[in-house]
Amino acid sequence: MEKDIGNEIPGADGTVGLSAPETTSKQTKFSTISVATKKAIISGIIFGCLFAFFCLMRPDTFPKMDNLINLSQSIVTYAIIGFGLTFCLVCGGTDLSAGASGALCGIVLLTLISVGVPIWLSIVACMVIGILTGILNGFSIEILGVVPFIATLGTQWIYRGMANVFVNGMPIYTVNAIQDESLRELFYQIGGGRFHLWGDFQLPYSVIIMIVYGVLLYVVLSKTRIGRQVYACGSNLEAAKLSGINAVGTRMFAYCVSGLSAAVCGVLVTSRLTSAQPMALNGVELQAIAAGVLGGVSNNGGEGTVLNAFIGALVMGTLSNGLTLVGINTFWQNAIIGCILVAACAVDAYRHKRTTK
Repeated sequence: MEKDIGNEIPGADGTVGLSAPETTSKQTKFSTISVATKKAIISGIIFGCLFAFFCLMRPDTFPKMDNLINLSQSIVTYAIIGFGLTFCLVCGGTDLSAGASGALCGIVLLTLISVGVPIWLSIVACMVIGILTGILNGFSIEILGVVPFIATLGTQWIYRGMANVFVNGMPIYTVNAIQDESLRELFYQIGGGRFHLWGDFQLPYSVIIMIVYGVLLYVVLSKTRIGRQVYACGSNLEAAKLSGINAVGTRMFAYCVSGLSAAVCGVLVTSRLTSAQPMALNGVELQAIAAGVLGGVSNNGGEGTVLNAFIGALVMGTLSNGLTLVGINTFWQNAIIGCILVAACAVDAYRHKRTTK
């Protein structure tokens, strides 16, 4: 009886050799999948299981269209900030000032509109402010030499303090900033409006913006030269410097992307809430970091994509929404999500320790 050990293939010198069995070929293809992709697949399976579980637990509310729309809008905030934070985490840093930066951008946005600046120009100025906050973060870390955790914690207080100083701790309402009712309604549509596709199916404009922005950043991080340099700096900073990469410029770019993401989020939140709150987005950066880690972004740097942050946001949003519907109060929700986050970080640290031995 012949043994099925593979197919004969001609070698380069004309001799005949044996190819590996088909099963080995499949294993080889699977092993070429990146760690971030494997984590995204696992997180996607977890999301599917959570979604199915809550559909079974609360079939009368969870799978309904209104709840799904609320669920999609709830993930926009920390998904968008998570996209920017992915650049920082992959680059080997972190940004604790994103929420405060978004709140400051919202205050600047409505302040400019209230003094007569056109809405589109005010939004552009808001984006510029976000990038400037990223530059300040990068300057503190790369030029002054402050560790990312301390530097961005300090700038968090700076941005939050500035937001409160500008308005004396009081919110600005769009009804006071925008006198024209049609313009006010147009501004609200950016963050709170819904696009009717067919029947009862509606897609919030903020979700569309999140998807477009996420795809753009995914291409930048995964398909461009600057994106590869971000990965190189996060994997081995010294090796990246020796290979000729401008590590300072690359890491500052990562913090600028995080600042821009905070500004985008600030515009959407200000629009949806019809007000600019100096304490808005408080703690959202921690939720975004948690979403990124749960989705597969490594907190050790060098691994992760925007897709990982998005899937992590889906997991967190589904978990929070589902637990609320089944009657679990917010305090227990925070404890549960915290335990999951610690477990995810522990698994990542264990895997990183094994691969670096």
